[in-house]
Amino acid sequence: MLWRMELGEKIRKARELAKMSQEELSAEIFAKFSYKYTRAQISHVENGKSAPAVNIVSAIAEVLNAEFEIGGCRIGKRSELAVGRLSVMSQQLSLEFDVEHSFSSASLKLTPLPENSISLEAVFTRGQSKPTQTIDAGGVKKATA
Repeated sequence: MLWRMELGEKIRKARELAKMSQEELSAEIFAKFSYKYTRAQISHVENGKSAPAVNIVSAIAEVLNAEFEIGGCRIGKRSELAVGRLSVMSQQLSLEFDVEHSFSSASLKLTPLPENSISLEAVFTRGQSKPTQTIDAGGVKKATA
């Protein structure tokens, strides 16, 4: 099942559980976040025809008091600490593109590539080599030296 369809089903179930119409959800998203997200757009998301931006899914989660987990990624209500911007949940790792991120045993750099793929460069400080892996959107890994 495509992740869009899975997310759409979870959003629909949460909306129905909240006893809310697509029109009401659209109005609440606008009232709380000033995002103009129409009933038709919500319908397309619920039917797996389009993929909403993360801030829209977060807004939907907030309005429906729900949490959506798709492919190991969890999107839920916003943190009260991050007013006016998206926040990262404490259990979720978030890395910016084209920036080297340092950890105690490695440093990582993610670079977006054409055709829905990402270059992941990892440098390990504990004697390992410097591998680069290209990971496409479907999760297929292609190692290069």
